[in-house]
Amino acid sequence: MDTPLVTIIIPVYNAERFLRPCLESILAQQYNHWELIVINDGSQDHSVSILEEYAYRDDRIKVISKMNEGVSIARNMALKQAKGEWVYFADADDIVYPEALKMLVAKILEEDVSLVKADYKAIGEMDEELFVNKKYVIRGKQDIQIWDKEDFVDKIIMGEYFLWTCLFKMDIIRNREIEFLPHCRLMEDADFLISYILHSNRNVYLNYPIYGYRKHCDAATVGTKDYSEDLLMIKEHLSPNTENAFIKKMISEIDDNLQLIKKKNFVIVQFIKIKRLMRRIGIYLSYKL
Repeated sequence: MDTPLVTIIIPVYNAERFLRPCLESILAQQYNHWELIVINDGSQDHSVSILEEYAYRDDRIKVISKMNEGVSIARNMALKQAKGEWVYFADADDIVYPEALKMLVAKILEEDVSLVKADYKAIGEMDEELFVNKKYVIRGKQDIQIWDKEDFVDKIIMGEYFLWTCLFKMDIIRNREIEFLPHCRLMEDADFLISYILHSNRNVYLNYPIYGYRKHCDAATVGTKDYSEDLLMIKEHLSPNTENAFIKKMISEIDDNLQLIKKKNFVIVQFIKIKRLMRRIGIYLSYKL
């Protein structure tokens, strides 16, 4: 099998609690031709010393420290340093299962595609599986091998814009100048993924969980912050591409989120909540069938 170099990118900010398991999961990869670029985004805990320890252990690991500017700028900095033909993103509090890169690369080479998406498990603080991912079950019922961008977003992405289930082609990222929206704090991953898919006409789904998405009390959450500016930033960025149905749908979801943040019109807010409830019921029925 051909062994293209994969660049793994992990932004780190005060992640000492789960950083070691994350880095150990990278070292445990069955596919060995990788480089890891870790951006320390101004951490104030012991993350830096942990990163330096692992960089000393394995020269495939490169650590770059900078002032805190957010995850988008951190990932963009790593993309500029990347040497790999393919790019994989992970988060510092999660784990990547040992067969992940091996399976992703094999699928890319087997199908000659520009994007492969696999699946994940939601895990707790002790790596235990928390619940069944219903969308994983639904996706597994699809029998199409190669997907165009419209159907891929509708039938496979299904509103889950997680970067860490995907392997991206660096040529597309560089040639199309795709990057994360600087200073965007919410749905920056969704904007990046959708911007990439706009230029990816051959996409494939790998029906296998390759990633442990950790749910824990210290995880970053939306909370009560006002993310209106962030959502408007994404809407403005994607608006020139509304000839694509999946872009129109995403912008509609952004508009719904903006209405929920404002909470000015009770009728509209209740309508949005009912619409989302019906969508969840549809997912549940698809899971049961």
